[in-house]
Amino acid sequence: MAPLIDDVTAEILLRLPPDEPEHLFRAALVCKPWLRVLCDPGFRRRYRTFHGTPPLLGLLHRLQVIQGDPAPRLAPTTSAPLSPYPNCDRSRALDCRHGRLLLHVWVRGRGWHLIVWDPVTGDQQSLPEPGIPWLIYTAAVFCPVAGCDHLDCHGGPFRVVFVATDDYDELVKAAVYSSETAAWSTPVTLDDGCESYVRHRQDVLAAGVSFYYIPYVEPRRGVVIGDETYFTLREGNAIIKYDWAKNCISMVDPPNPNVYEDVALMVMEDSSLGFPCLENSILYLFSRKEMQNGCASGSSSWRQLYL
Repeated sequence: MAPLIDDVTAEILLRLPPDEPEHLFRAALVCKPWLRVLCDPGFRRRYRTFHGTPPLLGLLHRLQVIQGDPAPRLAPTTSAPLSPYPNCDRSRALDCRHGRLLLHVWVRGRGWHLIVWDPVTGDQQSLPEPGIPWLIYTAAVFCPVAGCDHLDCHGGPFRVVFVATDDYDELVKAAVYSSETAAWSTPVTLDDGCESYVRHRQDVLAAGVSFYYIPYVEPRRGVVIGDETYFTLREGNAIIKYDWAKNCISMVDPPNPNVYEDVALMVMEDSSLGFPCLENSILYLFSRKEMQNGCASGSSSWRQLYL
């Protein structure tokens, strides 16, 4: 009867809501048979498959860099004790994806460095600076394993993409960190060799926005689609595309530049790049998918989706 009781217990515990993980912890304290059921790797796999997505543990609040560093603040959605901030004087939350959180922290006597934190296992890995003297920057953390459902990436490999406006030559640069090699790639630069970059600079100067041109990287969260990460620039809603597998950087023309406000980027259901934006209090959504050769022909590759 013991195996049958364990099976019935597992079916009941399987239906505990993932957004309230404290119930699983309490159930594990009831008795040793329940603890054995909950600690079984097969149960954990079934639990992730049954619910489809990992639980939401909390919301990390972060203002844009130009507004100054916010006070460390995590709004928990469960009673799980979460404390992502190590002993540091200043910290910035940059990204959260595939079960990992990316922080940029400043410690007295050590300076700035990046931290990748797993809130489930508590593991923290400190990364060196990427070798780009940043003026303004953004970054993304993600699991690079092809075919992974990202429900159980704990302890697996990860990548960190860092994109910034260089403080010295005022050009956009990017590099990628690999947890497997524990090293950054050689930074690549977006410069006059990119036709879209040259055109963007000409358009900004022609619009009379300023007498000089600095491609400020927006300190916003980007998106990851396959081997590519996407971020935005401040002027003209231009999009930076960084292929971390090939270590190359380019610029993507947005739909109708200088028209839309409050722009964001997102991943669509078909894994295409989404471009939600506002115009006159109306929400628009555009979708753009790369051609098979990795190229897309200007603004004609954007498709408007009506909301």
